Amino acid sequence: MTLLDASTDLELQPAADVLAQMLHQAQRLGIEIMVVGATARDILIRSYVGSAPSRATADIDIGLAVSTWADVDRFTGPLEQISGSPHKFRVADVEVDVIPFGEIESTDRTITWSNDHNMDVFGFREAFEAAVPVKIPGGAVVAVASLPAQSLLKLFAWLDRRFQDRRDAIDLRTILLSYSEGPYFDQLYADHFPLLAHYDFDPLLAGAARMGSEARAIVGTTDRRVVTKHIMLSEELFDALISDMGGRIEDNRPLVSAYRDGLGEPAERPVGLD
Repeated sequence: MTLLDASTDLELQPAADVLAQMLHQAQRLGIEIMVVGATARDILIRSYVGSAPSRATADIDIGLAVSTWADVDRFTGPLEQISGSPHKFRVADVEVDVIPFGEIESTDRTITWSNDHNMDVFGFREAFEAAVPVKIPGGAVVAVASLPAQSLLKLFAWLDRRFQDRRDAIDLRTILLSYSEGPYFDQLYADHFPLLAHYDFDPLLAGAARMGSEARAIVGTTDRRVVTKHIMLSEELFDALISDMGGRIEDNRPLVSAYRDGLGEPAERPVGLD
């Protein structure tokens, strides 16, 4: 995938300093990392689209591609652990969440921490395979989860912790809206005209449907039972999601409906998504 140059974005400098440390640590151990969460959102939306995210972030989420828990221990051993959570650490006064994935996963695509906390990491391997290489301030190049992959991870995270807070739903709305801005707006007319026409030339809905389609392509041929469990929302969950997203529910409903169209089976998708 084409390298995205965000090295001149000075607002990324604090995060870039931490990411450079994490990348150095990973490379020393022969481990690969991926930026996920709000930092990944900020990097791709601000640096590529040009708009500021709707919600600031004070922490950094790192996906860690590993084979064993020994790999996790080797990576996190030098880090200052935040009391009470086995996956939260402090690096240069910034909270860093480390989320292992890969061969370490159980067959149900979960991991279990030392405190018996079970974490769903479905989508991380798929996001890693489709990650965007980004040059950050300081010159380091890090793998960043693409916006379609982030939309999936945010949906999964919301399903997992929607009763605690709604921030994942808010982030999902920001990510969906981004696919109708900047270069993505131009791409709808240049490369996705039938899709745009299907949605009566509403770029918000066409962009959301495109994102859903690209998100499903990332998942690919992964077990359909797992895919359905995660991404095809029941009506009850659909209503809860559009309520949690912020903004106007009457605007969120068609936006998420278009995204779900893109996520659907090929026979169900709007024209232009195949």
